[in-house]
Amino acid sequence: MVYLSPASINASLGFGEVLTYVNTITNSWISNMFLLGIYVIILMGFYKAKDDFSGAMAVAGYGTFVISLFFWVGGFISGWSFGIVIGLAILGTAILMMDHN
Repeated sequence: MVYLSPASINASLGFGEVLTYVNTITNSWISNMFLLGIYVIILMGFYKAKDDFSGAMAVAGYGTFVISLFFWVGGFISGWSFGIVIGLAILGTAILMMDHN
């Protein structure tokens, strides 16, 4: 598949135009890795602060859900990625509800 030249994008529109171009070239992997990074950063930060892994999974799931909702509305991630994020949020909530501590 032939992609557009990087010189063909209008960089004067801002950094969002560059991110959209890079996301198109990498078949949405930049946006997926960005969401994964956000999930891991929130998960590790909450876990280290509170020493509660099930709570960290729930907080990270919902935090990533909010950010991915904005990305999905903006067309930066696909519906499949958004569905996986929703699944992670539900999984984190289920694990938190089953925790007996």
